[in-house]
Amino acid sequence: MAAKKKKDGLNAGDGSIVIGGNVERSNIVMGDNNVVTNQSIQLAPLFKVIFEAVEKQSNLSPAEKEDVKAELQEVQTALEESEPDETFLARRFRNIKRMAPEIVEVAFETLKNPIGGVAEVVKRIAKKMAEEANAK
Repeated sequence: MAAKKKKDGLNAGDGSIVIGGNVERSNIVMGDNNVVTNQSIQLAPLFKVIFEAVEKQSNLSPAEKEDVKAELQEVQTALEESEPDETFLARRFRNIKRMAPEIVEVAFETLKNPIGGVAEVVKRIAKKMAEEANAK
């Protein structure tokens, strides 16, 4: 009986994908003529600008600055989720507006520019807050 030769490599069949190793946070695309985009918004640099604006506010006490930064940190965490909770974000922005209205404007202008869903969520919240301000 002849010995079977072991094939080099792995063959799972036509159209199969074989993965070795960790694929966490990876994009796996199968097919022909695919177009793949991966738009990841880095929020940390944007929030750095906003935190710097908070530090420059001379009309805020150190305790108020810390409160505003804590609210902004919660906003950043929420915006990094795949589906940010708009009502949660609106509450955070209202809290910030009570303490430092000019920081809300800085935050909105800074966050409106990124590509993707984050900008759209921020735009909707900014619109709601403007409508609420006009209603009063």
